[in-house]
This record gives sequence, C-alpha cells and structure tokens, in this order.
Amino acid sequence: FFMYKSAGTLNFEELGRIIASAGDKKEYYIYAILILVGFGAKAGAFPLHIWLPEAHPVAPAPASALLSCVLTKTGIFGVLALSTQIFIYDSNWGFFILVIGTITMFLGAFLAVFSINLKRTLACSSLSQIGFILVGIGMQGLLGEHNALASGGTILHITNHSVIKMTLFLCAGAVYMNLHELDLNKIRGWGRDKKLLKLIFLQGLLGIGGIPLWGGYISKTLLHESIVEYIEHLAQHGHSTGIFNAVEWIFLLSGGLTLAYMTKLFIAVFVEKNPYGEMKGHGHGRYMNKVSSAVLIICAVIISVFGLMPTQVMDKIAYAARGFMNSHQPEHAVHYFAWVNLKGAVISVVIGAFVYLVIIRKLLMKKDENGNKVYTDVLPKNLSIEKSIYRPILLNVLPAIGGGAAQVMNVSFDKLFTAAVYTGKTTAEIFDGSFETVFKYSYAFSAKAAEIFSNIIENAFLVILIGGVIVIRFIKSAYDYALQLILYFFFNYDEISYDGERNFRKDAYFSRFSIDKHGEEQGERENLSISLLLFGVGVVAALIYLIV
Repeated sequence: FFMYKSAGTLNFEELGRIIASAGDKKEYYIYAILILVGFGAKAGAFPLHIWLPEAHPVAPAPASALLSCVLTKTGIFGVLALSTQIFIYDSNWGFFILVIGTITMFLGAFLAVFSINLKRTLACSSLSQIGFILVGIGMQGLLGEHNALASGGTILHITNHSVIKMTLFLCAGAVYMNLHELDLNKIRGWGRDKKLLKLIFLQGLLGIGGIPLWGGYISKTLLHESIVEYIEHLAQHGHSTGIFNAVEWIFLLSGGLTLAYMTKLFIAVFVEKNPYGEMKGHGHGRYMNKVSSAVLIICAVIISVFGLMPTQVMDKIAYAARGFMNSHQPEHAVHYFAWVNLKGAVISVVIGAFVYLVIIRKLLMKKDENGNKVYTDVLPKNLSIEKSIYRPILLNVLPAIGGGAAQVMNVSFDKLFTAAVYTGKTTAEIFDGSFETVFKYSYAFSAKAAEIFSNIIENAFLVILIGGVIVIRFIKSAYDYALQLILYFFFNYDEISYDGERNFRKDAYFSRFSIDKHGEEQGERENLSISLLLFGVGVVAALIYLIV
C-alpha cells in the first residue's frame, strides 16, 4: 500500500523504472524493508530466523522437507522480486542484502556445529544455505549488469538446496520412523548396516558440502566467483576491498563448517558404534519401504547428475532464470573444474576437516560417568536472539515502557481532566449568569407584551360582545314584530298580549304555542333560544383568545 501510494503502481517493471529514475530513494527503501521483513521471516533470514530451528525438530519428515525445500524458497522469491525486479542493479540495496545473507550464512553453520539433534542440525543447515542464496542476491545488486555469475549461482543453489534437503530430511524421517529418537547419542550407530540409506545420506552430504562432482559444488563455485569478481572490480578502480575480502573468507569458512557438521551427522549415525548398544527399531521387517527407497534414490541421482553434467543441465537452469533476474550471458564459459575454481572448494574442505577433527571430536565430545565419549551441546540455553533479546523486549521492556507511558498519560489525563472541569465549570457559571439575565429580561418583556396583548384582546372581546348583543336585540325586536304581523294576518291569531308600550310580551314569544286552523291541523315548534346563540359566540371568542 505504501509503495502504491508513492509510485502509483505495483507492476514490477514500472516500479523498477520509477525507482531507478527517482532522485531520492529513501522512501522506497523504507517500504522495501517493511516488505523484506515479511519475506525474510518466511525465508528464515537473520534476524527473523528463530522459528526455523524450532519448527523442524517437531515437524513430521515430509513437513520438514516442504518447509526447507518449498516454504523458505517462497520467501526467497519475494526477496528476488524486490532485488532483481524493483531495485534493479541497486548497489545500496544489494549491499544491505549481502550483509543479511552473510550473517545468516555463518550463523546457521555455527549453530549446526553445536547441535546434537539430527533434524535441528539439518534445520540450522537450511538457515545457513538460505544465507548462501541471499549472498548471491546481494552480489547481483553490487555487480549490476555484470551479475551473470551471481545470478547463476543464486538460482542453482536454490535448486540444489531444495533437492539436497529433501534427500536429507527424508533420511532423517527414516531414522525417526524406526527409532522415535533424534538425539545423536541415542541414534548413534543405527545406520551402520543400512547400506542404501548410508549411500543416499552421503550423496546429500557431498552435495551440500560443495564437493566437486556433486551439484552443490557448481552453485557454490558461482557464488564464490561472483564475490571474487567484485573484489577485482573494486581493486581495478582503486577502492578498498577489505569488507568483501572478509565476506569471501566468511563464505569459505561457512562452507567448511557445513562439511564439519554434516560429517558429524554421517559418522554418528552410519559409522561409529554406540557405546551403550544400538537402539532397536520399533517397526517390523524393512526399515524403509520400496516407495521411500525409490524416492530417495531418485533424489540422490539428481544430486549426482547436477554435479557431473553442469554444462548440460545446470547452465540451462541458470539460463532459464536470467530474464526474471535481469542478468546477461557470461562473457565466457565457466570452467568449473579449473584450479581457480577448485581452489575455493579445497579451502572449505581443509577448514571443515580442521573443525571436525579438532573442535567437534576434541572439544565438543566429552566423557560421561562411564568413560564413554558423547556429543555435547556446550552453547548456553539462553544464548539465542529469541531468549536474550526478543522475549525480554516483548515481556519486560515493552510492558515497562507501556506501563510508564500509561502512568504518564494517566497523570497528564488527570491534570487535563481537572483543567477541563474547572474551565467548563467557570464557563458554565458565566454562561448561567448571562443566561439568567437574558431570561429575566426576556420573561419581563414577554410578560409585558402578553399583558398588553391580553388587554387588547379582552377589550376587543367586550366590544364585540356588546356590539353583538345590541345587534341581536335589534334583530330580535324586528323578528318579534314580523312574526306578530304574520300570525295576525295569516292565522287570525288574536291572542297576542301587549305591554303598555305596545311591544310584544316576552312570555308570549318564548312560550310554546299551537296553531288550530278550522280544527283540522295542529303544529308545535320551539323558538330559537337567544342563550344558545350567545353561548356559541362566547365559545368562539374564548378559542380565539386562547390560540392567539
């Protein structure tokens, strides 16, 4: 997401062009390092390697084979995509990857020398071989367009390591399947009479150890020569070569350590006798079925074919990967078995022999209470990045920092809250006083306006009421007079009473009367009540008053 935000694309080719033309690459380096954290953890690169030696010993043999051969390579693919597609020929990025690869390469080999668990040793070996591959990726960035050797060595070591580790982990699976043990002191000597398994394991040892005529030698030779090529390039241009001379010797030393720990495994399981008697297998019949034997034989043959036919097989594999890694055809064919190339393998063999005979046999094997020499792991249990750095940081340092920050924040929050409450209270008091004053004036004004309005309405109501009464009385008088005339002239009604002023009497009008015409017809009606009319007028006036 960060990369897309800055570059506007996630396409490899477009990213490569954009970053190559960028004047300041710091932002892109930061994003790439964040991506590298994920891919590096999956690959098992330093300092994110801690899961790898812990996962293999407890995983089933097929799972260990997949972890080493496939899963870690998906992480490597991500590093390759960053290094050869996005940061194309970027020397700064290449040097950064080279440093990580060099540390990973040596650290894995160092830990494997001290390990006395079969699968843990192979797991540390995988860590080291991942370091070899990362060294090749770093050298591609440093060499730029002249990275053919580094490119070939990278892809070929990925291929070789996958086949070799599949062979070795399946061999370890055969041992565990029969003995249910992985401790070298307990499985010691179990494979002395297992000729097929011994030969297959030896193929893996020679391949990963970089011995000529086996596949690992080809890829390690190309990786080594890429370092030598860059040293010569620096020397020709008058630059210091000290750092890269150190990288070359660490490379050769790690190759020697590889031979030393693999020799330890082979001799412990397949050569020397167990002083306490060889363990008996838990299975019945053959220690390995035909299918397992066939798979292991095929893997062992592939390791040999890679080493015996480098030009016909390995060079074609390297050629197939050049497009992805933006490398070119080497300027000249590589003579794998020339002395200049064999020299590096010889140096590693000498180092490996010394480490095994002097350090492992003399220093890392001690006599027990019965006087028998046993393999010992002399490294302190807490001597690991996980136990000495990561766990203390996660369990002690970060909680302490978080607790301190929380306490400071709490004090600050308390002060802030107190100030906010005081400010709010003061504001409320000021606002409440202002509001009360406004309310008083508003209420007084409204009351006065209501009083004036009420008086107007009341006066108007009285005027309307009085006027209505006068009008109604006038209508009443006219109605009485008209009614009297109608009754007199049309119905011959002569029982009409008069007062002294010749007005119709109220009792005659408001009384019930009947009409008798020739004794044939009689009618009765109720006169309209003036009180009902006045009541209606009063209700309407009251409603108008209440609404307004």
